[in-house]
Amino acid sequence: MKTILVVDDRPDIRYSTARVLAGAGYDVRETATGREALRLAWLANLVVLDVALPDMDGFAVCRQLKADAATANIPVVQKTAVYRDDDHRRRGIASGASEYLVEPVAPEVLLDAVRRLLSETARSVS
Repeated sequence: MKTILVVDDRPDIRYSTARVLAGAGYDVRETATGREALRLAWLANLVVLDVALPDMDGFAVCRQLKADAATANIPVVQKTAVYRDDDHRRRGIASGASEYLVEPVAPEVLLDAVRRLLSETARSVS
């Protein structure tokens, strides 16, 4: 079973994202801060990362994940309700995100991205 870390400081969004992923058969871990995400990311096969976090932004979290050999190959899906324009999308991808989604995100769009990224990761490992 694949493990997904959901990082979002908004409990309602974190809960709904986690339920969608758990309903699709994933083992889901949750946290509300960037620092905790950095501590837990090595446990995950994929990270769903909010960009607007209280302690550090998701761009910085993603850069740190990609700079650490233990977490560099973990796909990151950044999502945001705040940083919605093309410049922010480019910034997200430049920070190492594999996908950048603007909320509200339909459950099937999130699941499609997660499945595609986990499939790509599995192919690159084998």
